[in-house]
Amino acid sequence: MASHAAPVAFRPRAAPFARVPLGRGRHARLPRVALRASSSSPGEDDSRLMGRKGTNREAKEDDAETSELKKAVKLDGAFGKPSAAKETWEPYQRAARAGLLAATAPDLSSSPAFESREDPARTSLYLAMEDDAFKSRTAVPLPVDAYVKRVDKLVREFVQRDLPALAAEGKEHDTASLIAALEEYLYVQNGYRAPAGWREMYSPYRTYFHHVVAQKVGIPATLASLYLGCVFRLKQQGILKEDVDVLLRPKGANFAGVTAPEAPWGVPAGSNVNRPAAAVACTPAMLVKLQLGSLKRAFWPWEWDDARDSGTLLAMEAAAYGAENRMNTAAGVVGIIQPTGRPFGDLAMAILATERLLELDGGVGYEQRDLGVLLYHDGRRAEALEALEAYDEWRSGGGADAAPTLVGDVLNLGGSDAVQAAEMQVREDEALKAVMLELRKGKLEQTIAGNEGGGFKSGEV
Repeated sequence: MASHAAPVAFRPRAAPFARVPLGRGRHARLPRVALRASSSSPGEDDSRLMGRKGTNREAKEDDAETSELKKAVKLDGAFGKPSAAKETWEPYQRAARAGLLAATAPDLSSSPAFESREDPARTSLYLAMEDDAFKSRTAVPLPVDAYVKRVDKLVREFVQRDLPALAAEGKEHDTASLIAALEEYLYVQNGYRAPAGWREMYSPYRTYFHHVVAQKVGIPATLASLYLGCVFRLKQQGILKEDVDVLLRPKGANFAGVTAPEAPWGVPAGSNVNRPAAAVACTPAMLVKLQLGSLKRAFWPWEWDDARDSGTLLAMEAAAYGAENRMNTAAGVVGIIQPTGRPFGDLAMAILATERLLELDGGVGYEQRDLGVLLYHDGRRAEALEALEAYDEWRSGGGADAAPTLVGDVLNLGGSDAVQAAEMQVREDEALKAVMLELRKGKLEQTIAGNEGGGFKSGEV
């Protein structure tokens, strides 16, 4: 019978090192009471300790260099965010405005044919440059030259890739063939297109030229500026021998806004081929106005009436009857109080767009009315009264009948109900009279009190 070995007793394996309980090792923690006791003696003066006990910071004045640097950075009183000093960004805004007016002035009375000597791409970029400087308070201007070079690159690639095929067919100087090749290059090979829906038609991201060049989606007016920019370069290089009319299609009855969401196209100047009766030939100045109109609507902080293509009625009535109902009136940093939905619009940016539209219109017209009501809501009552009185004088003198507006009479062919339009016009006129009466009353009271200008802040645009 085999013998069985006795079972070996199990012995747990010894740990290679003994664990030390927390707080009992080499770096033992001292109780907080002990730390406080060791850091200061009971008789020590605590006035030098700022904030929590244990911080030994001394209050001292800044040196001259630090003080100057702090003065250069101002805090936005609305949100407490730092922004650059006015002297830093305002020169860029002024330079952009001067460039825009200089580029569009020679073209204001030109024919629809392409006659401008200014680059349409650079002209459109002046809008983005000014808005970028004003909105972001940036110390660095928008790189306009860099985006101009992107258009140069587009044309250079077109000449290198597509022009040899036309030259092989003997059509390198045929205007119609060049137009067809250019549109195929822009819209097919590069994929530039108009927005798919009307909501994108009034987005700053679909209006500013530098966004459109980068994202390849833009409103028809900005795409037309790109198209004209390409034509401008091809003419400079001597490739295009004739002028080209770049056309936009007006909106139909079912479209919001002034132009149908369709990419622009070109035809030889004066040609009736592929030119619908309602198509509008663009000039650079017209395209700038359309882009500004799109920005104005995008930033307009009241509901927009598509039938009249105006948002003035609600703004005017809010100014006239704001004491009875605060809805649609300005409320500090909140902006315009919206009766429904989430807040939208930007009062300061709407003023900026309207101001430029007024300058491009020669300082007279319906933009005076819109600028006046915007300035009223911004609290700049003296400037508002000046603008509204100038508008009333222009309208009383027959200017409204003698001078058709670009948006209302040239492109906006959608039409509206005549009776409803007349009723709205009566409401707008009554509200305008009430606003002007209030402003004149306030000015008269301050004149009598011997304090002219008090309560009428001039402000800045």
